[in-house]
Amino acid sequence: MKSEFDICIIGAGMAGATIAAYLAPKGIKIALIDHSYEEKKRIVGELLQPGAVQSLEQMGLGHLLDGFDAQPVEGYALLQGEEKTTIPYPHPHKGMGLHNGRFLQQIRASALHNESVTQIHGKALHLLENERNEIVGVSYRESLTSEVKSIYAPLTITSDGFFSNFRDLLSNNEKTVTSYFIGLILKDCEMPFPKHGHVFLSGPTPFICYPISNNEVRLLIDFPGQQTPRKLLLQEHLDANVTPYIPACMLNSYEQALEEGGFKVMPNHYMAAKPIIRKGAVMLGDALNMRHPLTGGGLTAVFSDIQILSAHLLAMPDFNNADLIHEKIEAYYRDRQSANANLNILANALYAVMSNDLLKMAVFKYLQCGGANAQESISVLAGLNRKHYSLIKQFCFLAVFGAFNLVRHEISNLPKAMKLLSDALSIIKPLIINEIPFVSFFYQHLSKIKPLAYFGYGANAQRPRF
Repeated sequence: MKSEFDICIIGAGMAGATIAAYLAPKGIKIALIDHSYEEKKRIVGELLQPGAVQSLEQMGLGHLLDGFDAQPVEGYALLQGEEKTTIPYPHPHKGMGLHNGRFLQQIRASALHNESVTQIHGKALHLLENERNEIVGVSYRESLTSEVKSIYAPLTITSDGFFSNFRDLLSNNEKTVTSYFIGLILKDCEMPFPKHGHVFLSGPTPFICYPISNNEVRLLIDFPGQQTPRKLLLQEHLDANVTPYIPACMLNSYEQALEEGGFKVMPNHYMAAKPIIRKGAVMLGDALNMRHPLTGGGLTAVFSDIQILSAHLLAMPDFNNADLIHEKIEAYYRDRQSANANLNILANALYAVMSNDLLKMAVFKYLQCGGANAQESISVLAGLNRKHYSLIKQFCFLAVFGAFNLVRHEISNLPKAMKLLSDALSIIKPLIINEIPFVSFFYQHLSKIKPLAYFGYGANAQRPRF
């Protein structure tokens, strides 16, 4: 059971490869396990918000965005019928649109360039435990020989994605499918606003697009529901809810992509992080936490987690103290929940808003006004503003703005205004309780307290007379 490595990383995806690329140059001995190191074809994780780009640069990995035709993204464009509006990212920040697989290969190459990283081709099978039920490594089946082998390390990082084999052992997470994305690549496509992510709000369900290379645009189309859509249903959905709302400048590229076929379908998950803290193991990336990809916040959360975990690990003198490693894991879980709460809340709240006609229109009109509120909203979306107050404030402002706008035009819209406010509350409240620890604590304890007792009166006290 002698440890040859400081860290064993299960999964060489975005999370696993990036933390290996960051920690390896600092002399940390890493075993990196994955069943395949070939380029992956994915339809999400292709838009890096400015917060993700900033994290890469802070880790000294910003150069990994060079050399494979990644495209700068300067802000968002919203299209509602004939109306259009744009919101730039806060200066001087920019996002990046790219091919996920090409980007991952760059990160892997950077990680494997270090002598302290050992590349292992194999499928991780089981976490190994000692007599004290502490995780001490992992067993795996080697790809070439099918031989079962073991690796021992003081810390095992499970970053094997949203189909993680180790989630049940290390978390109490509940994974739900919120919808599906249909992914298409539009070639030689002219977007209404170059170098922008686009959100199309005219149809019954939202769809988005952004550049991923010099001559390619990724189009992601939402298909609501929890059941995998069949081919016939997909075509009906596209014909009724998407094709009529494609801008004229994009229509030829869109129709060509449909003729060529090859579009991919993937489920969109929501899974709040509820880790089981065990000595010797920690979860990272989609294995731990997922949110709807509509806002492109996935890699912002992943790179933020890597920064937080790495900062705690690098504060240790070495990996010989299991109790100290455990303390750092606890600190990581605590810090990352607060840091990523905005990303998780906004992603799932915005998807629900985009599926609600009243709120969807309110969002468009609210952001169309521009000014400080639009800039604060886009800074939260970009992952640059992590303040919970900013997110909650802007969501409340949006709801009140939408309700007031309805009543201002026609007093008979009052029932619609009340419904808008009610819908907004029902969307944001459970997400805040689930994602922000102190709100959850406050809500749980306040619900047990009698109102009079809360204000200093006993449960049997008489009501004060005013």
